[in-house]
Amino acid sequence: MSGAGRRAVAVTGLGSCGPGGVGVPALWEALGGGRAHRPPVTEFDVAGATLGAAGRVPSPVEGGGEWRALDLAGAAVREAVDGLDADGLGRVALVLGTTDPGAVPPLPGRFPGDLAAACAERTGLGGEAVTVANASASGAAAVAVARDLVAAGDAPAAVAGGADAVTDLALLGLNSLRTLGPEGCRPFSSRRRGIGLSEGAAVLRLQPLDTAAPGTVLAVLAGCGLTNATGHLAAPDPAGIELAVRLALTDAQLTSDEVDFVNAHGPGTRRGDTAEVTALRAVFGDRLPSVPVNSVKGVLWHLQGGAGAVEAVTCVLSLVHRAVTPTWGAAPVDPAFDDLDLVLEDRPRPVPGLRTALSVSCGLGGMNTALVFRRP
Repeated sequence: MSGAGRRAVAVTGLGSCGPGGVGVPALWEALGGGRAHRPPVTEFDVAGATLGAAGRVPSPVEGGGEWRALDLAGAAVREAVDGLDADGLGRVALVLGTTDPGAVPPLPGRFPGDLAAACAERTGLGGEAVTVANASASGAAAVAVARDLVAAGDAPAAVAGGADAVTDLALLGLNSLRTLGPEGCRPFSSRRRGIGLSEGAAVLRLQPLDTAAPGTVLAVLAGCGLTNATGHLAAPDPAGIELAVRLALTDAQLTSDEVDFVNAHGPGTRRGDTAEVTALRAVFGDRLPSVPVNSVKGVLWHLQGGAGAVEAVTCVLSLVHRAVTPTWGAAPVDPAFDDLDLVLEDRPRPVPGLRTALSVSCGLGGMNTALVFRRP
């Protein structure tokens, strides 16, 4: 949807659960302090895997436990819609991204894996329910889809994000692709060798800016860009990432000079980090060294379909707090990335002038999504 004449969309609520804890305050504390829950995997055999641990939610979440992704999504959605009455919930659309097509059982009259429909039924949301599957960019793509629904007037409000559980299919499948690293995610580090897998969910509540109650607007979702561009299933294409970022900036009616912070996909893979930085250099040029860049995967590891969503939540929190959290695990930084300002402090860095944030998400098969947030 073109930015010209489009209704502005505000972020008015957030929800999160993951290795950093349950709830958005726990997420911000974990990102600032570099602490997360990553115990050994015990529910299936990982003897042949490069990495035998995974990121887990450290405390219980409401649900039956049989369908973990649904329980995680429900916890995040309930936090994001806290305070809405039944009438309000009945009009809210739900758009959720996931990488697992078997995440939930089929409901009567539904297809298997319809995570959004199952979660809407569980949490009382009565608007349209859409499930998005765009690999690791699923959560960010879901946010973009929901933004367009709200901006076009097809939904008066929406909750959007992503959720995934740690399964044998996901962990052992990535291990077979030689994607897991023995130390988990080490974004931009000379020691990076792959990713660590995590469970979790994160969502944003969206509504038209002109209908938001005073004091409820956390940020404005100003621009979205999506591409499907690669020449190889597992090797990202810098040109596809660059195009997604440029589309998001054009959609937001902003230039790269107006971006104050970049939350990178930053998985900690050799090819992934290199392709993303190549794209960012093309977009920002000589200005890139002056733009703070971080990746949250050094703390949370990779939340799969929830990764882009939790990173979108992180961008909003950075705008609210006017601070950028560190890129844990990056040291020692690969000399190829010496031009990046990777925020290597051991606490959030205050950025008083922070007004605009860019989040980049990349998935297998060239599924790239970029989101632009700005302060209201």
